[in-house]
Amino acid sequence: MENIINTLNEHYPIHFDRLELLREGGSKSYAAFFGNDKYFLRVIYPAFFDTAVTGADIQVFLQNKGFPVPLIIFTKGNLPYIKITDSLLILYEFIEGADCDPEQDAEAIGGLLGRFHHMMKEYPGKLVKRNKQFYIGRYIDILRKLQYPRTDEYIVYGDDLWEKIKDLPMGYCHGDMYDGNIRKTPDGNLYIHDFDTSCEGFPMYDPTLICDMTSHFDFDERNYDKSNKILSRFVPEYRKFNALSQAETDAFHALIAIQHYSTQATVMEIAGLDCIDSVDMDNQLEWLYRWRKQCDENKRI
Repeated sequence: MENIINTLNEHYPIHFDRLELLREGGSKSYAAFFGNDKYFLRVIYPAFFDTAVTGADIQVFLQNKGFPVPLIIFTKGNLPYIKITDSLLILYEFIEGADCDPEQDAEAIGGLLGRFHHMMKEYPGKLVKRNKQFYIGRYIDILRKLQYPRTDEYIVYGDDLWEKIKDLPMGYCHGDMYDGNIRKTPDGNLYIHDFDTSCEGFPMYDPTLICDMTSHFDFDERNYDKSNKILSRFVPEYRKFNALSQAETDAFHALIAIQHYSTQATVMEIAGLDCIDSVDMDNQLEWLYRWRKQCDENKRI
């Protein structure tokens, strides 16, 4: 940590004296202190440099527009990050608070995402385009590589899902819009953060992730109605700021299922192909079959 502190003090007009590790995954996150002043620091590994730089660029664009994001602290050289050989460092203001609660804040989150998507139509930067390979194909490729015996079932299911959503409008998509990426302050303000997964994809994927009340691993029939109720509260507020077609909201249930493909692939790409075994894959497939049955009974997918 001493090396990180020295690097911060070299590049920022702030004299940091200590760090506290907050979490570790695709990057490391720290609370960085200058006396009683507290900042948020991300230390990103080389494999994620490109997405982190794009995410920082989007965040600067949004903060310049006055949109509620944690402010990036610029270096002495007026840069939004420090890039050294083995890491990329991005320093932010620290937002006190907790993860948002979609059950409590569905309307406020709807308005926030509507404003966000509308504002991102003006973003001048280039975004990576996501297609079937990203949403479904990555996981199929992993299953094939592992010679998982029920891969064909996942392929058939995935092909059916893609037919249902392939013609949805394309546009900016945050790509990781779960409750942990919307911060709620004690006074009730909401802030969006973590733009590293930003892409040109299905904008409806973001409302799907934040309104999805199902459990990724445990199937509970009650979560179907719970998710629908959150979406019904979310959509009217979203539409006050950005268009959302009936075809997009109708795709909600198919996109919940697709999220299982993309999330499984991302987890295994980061944590290693052996982090999920064939029993877990079987359980995921059974989850998907039960979800489809429930949706079919309610004429949803």
